[in-house]
Amino acid sequence: MENKTGKYFKYAIGEIILVVIGILIALQINNWNTERQNENIRTSFLKKLDAELDYNTNRLDTLYSKLNDIKEQNIKLYDTVLIGIKQHNLETYLKHHGFNASRLNLSSSTFEQMKNTGNLHTLKSDTLLIAIESYYKLCEREDFYIMRINEGIYKVSNDIHHGHTKAQLDYALKGLDYALKNNAWLLNTESEAYGEFMREFYKETIALFDILRRIDRISDTSINLKELIKKELENRYL
Repeated sequence: MENKTGKYFKYAIGEIILVVIGILIALQINNWNTERQNENIRTSFLKKLDAELDYNTNRLDTLYSKLNDIKEQNIKLYDTVLIGIKQHNLETYLKHHGFNASRLNLSSSTFEQMKNTGNLHTLKSDTLLIAIESYYKLCEREDFYIMRINEGIYKVSNDIHHGHTKAQLDYALKGLDYALKNNAWLLNTESEAYGEFMREFYKETIALFDILRRIDRISDTSINLKELIKKELENRYL
């Protein structure tokens, strides 16, 4: 009787051990599946992030090209401003509109989605995580400063009641003779209005250099981040 009880007890323990092992294996398989799904999600986000960086880079390239053309034009025009505008080249300055206030309008939707879903901090590379967060902080910071620069230039250069803007408006409404008649200072390098025009023109040119430098900084950071993402994606397929 005791032998039968002992055998039954051993059998029961064996069954329990098998059940526990089965549960552990099932849990491990479930964990593997969950991790694989999470890994696929992270990979998908990284690919979307890479595409977002491409969008931002294209946007920055377009802005840079536009603003750099204005900067180069300003440099050429400023040489003439220093010497003195003459009547034969006056129209060049009256047609020059500089640049309008504009935000960078870069995309951050994928980054925000990664943060909101908690997937950002599941990245296994601390270097990549820091690089991503640093990039979007840089975009936000430079966008703020560029907008402040733009607003300052826009405020000064778009007062229709004085200076270059008034002369441009007169020219647009009634032609060159009317603009010159009502803004004789354009040909008088000794006038206070001409000196103010030179200072505004100089400030706008310096502002363009500053904005272009900030755009360059974002572009360079974007290139570095794309390289980190590329390496991370390559490692996932090894």
